[in-house]
Amino acid sequence: MARSVALREAEVMRFALGERWGKRQPARRASARVYAAERGGGWIDVARRRLAFGAGELVFLPRADAHAIRDRPTTSLEQPEALCRGMHAVADGALATEAPPEAHLVIVDLHLDAAGAPWIALLPPAVHVTGTTPGLARWLGETLALLAGARDLSPALRRSIGETWAHALFASALRDPGASLPRAEALRDEPVVAALARVRASPERAWELGDLARAAGLSRSAFAARATALLGEPLGHHVRRLRLQRAAVLLAETTLPVKLIAARVGYDSEPAFARAFARAHGVSPIAYRQARRREDGAPEIRRAG
Repeated sequence: MARSVALREAEVMRFALGERWGKRQPARRASARVYAAERGGGWIDVARRRLAFGAGELVFLPRADAHAIRDRPTTSLEQPEALCRGMHAVADGALATEAPPEAHLVIVDLHLDAAGAPWIALLPPAVHVTGTTPGLARWLGETLALLAGARDLSPALRRSIGETWAHALFASALRDPGASLPRAEALRDEPVVAALARVRASPERAWELGDLARAAGLSRSAFAARATALLGEPLGHHVRRLRLQRAAVLLAETTLPVKLIAARVGYDSEPAFARAFARAHGVSPIAYRQARRREDGAPEIRRAG
């Protein structure tokens, strides 16, 4: 199934980073991103997950969701001018800070034609490839070194190598034991997967089961049964979980009022949102925000507006 993803281009950059470094990255459409540590490592915050990765490890973001990367959890990203001081080009496709490097990273942007792969929307936001899968990790690392080091390869050969590498990454994401994904045959149910991808992209919308079923060319009951089989839970439960996950991110990372967050994730009533959030997280939205701010090294608060 991973072969249904077509690679348009792979951009590879090397970074030698010293002292304090980090950056917030917005979401990118029709893309995936890979961070690989040749030496040292870093921390990535994505979709309420925090991942530490070290030398010889990869972090794969199959949708290039919004995320932050930094040298350590306590590094603030609120003053970007204080980070990555003196960044300059040292070679074609290579940048370095003025401070002696502590981390050597390779960052790959995969620009995709994923029209035939709506199942990407159901993948986890990040996949961590470590030494626990030594064969895969070694092959991915060696292929990445070829992509990053042999810049004189023909565009066609680079694209072919990059596409094979991308297919292996997506296959790894499909097998990720922490992803709670349905079986591969369920993900091939393209009409239902495409409908669920639209729901995942905009869970705040007032989705009607009948409209989704018609778009998939199915009856309401058939669509509901196939969606439940694919998701492992009823569609209504899935939408509610997506809404509350997004609300948790907004509470932790912005100063938006709770009433506005409720509206942004699809709730007409702040009290109804607060009750649903408390059932899911065990605390009120305000208490959740306060707890996240007290956490040592939690992602910094983005100012609203």
